[in-house]
Amino acid sequence: MSDPLDLPDFGSGDEFAQVMTGLAAKLHAKNRIWMDESGYAWHVAQLLAALGEEFRAAQIDPEVVADFGDAHHKARLDDAAQVDALLARLRDRLVR
Repeated sequence: MSDPLDLPDFGSGDEFAQVMTGLAAKLHAKNRIWMDESGYAWHVAQLLAALGEEFRAAQIDPEVVADFGDAHHKARLDDAAQVDALLARLRDRLVR
């Protein structure tokens, strides 16, 4: 069994976006080098970057707090609707 990976730390939405952008870039590089330029791997790399961008944006969006809730506010969407909303936000970033 391999040793656990040292995961990068982040302290803000901006830093999380940087981590995800870095992971996306590494996956794109691995895809070119040894994954035979897989279309699936390309989309996964794009998704990683979009997750970082979305998380950063969500930190300052009051509509996200309203939809998803937090420790002080009940979510206005149920769990299934939250998943739908998250996927829709990611889709908007992925399909431009």
